[in-house]
Amino acid sequence: MWIYVFLGNMLRGIGETPVMPLGVSYLDDYARKENTAIYLACLQTVGILGPVFGFMLGSFCAKIYVDIGSVDLESISINHKDSRWVGAWWLSLLVSGFLMLLAGIPFWFLPNTLAKQGKSPSKKEQEDIQAKNSSDTPEEEQEQGSFLPEDNTEENAMVPWCTMAAWCQSVTETAPA
Repeated sequence: MWIYVFLGNMLRGIGETPVMPLGVSYLDDYARKENTAIYLACLQTVGILGPVFGFMLGSFCAKIYVDIGSVDLESISINHKDSRWVGAWWLSLLVSGFLMLLAGIPFWFLPNTLAKQGKSPSKKEQEDIQAKNSSDTPEEEQEQGSFLPEDNTEENAMVPWCTMAAWCQSVTETAPA
């Protein structure tokens, strides 16, 4: 049984890990600077209140007998305060799973890219994005191009000696013979 517990915790960890690093950087990139703090506060608050509501739901479900509908509760001589009582612990998992599915539905309708807050993309930028998405280049090139910033020009490009290969090349070129 410990393998199931381990695999369940590993799966939960894989699902929870990206929320903080990716969520915080996403908020930092796409929210106005004056709104970032309130969004981060909301993210932290939900992260704290989620387990609180989870424990409250689990406590409520533990007071319900485990065999809902199949056993007449009048025939049972024990109640939820008895040590032999088995609560419907599984019911809270179903309820929370259903609520998470409902909360996830709006995310299915989000666009592929979002404009920064307070700045709407110009007509030309929208046409450029559509042209890039509908071009006949291979998928691999489109995927690689989507990770590059739109405003990457020669003036604001990274210094070439930041990468190890470029640094080694510059050292060998400038080294005395």
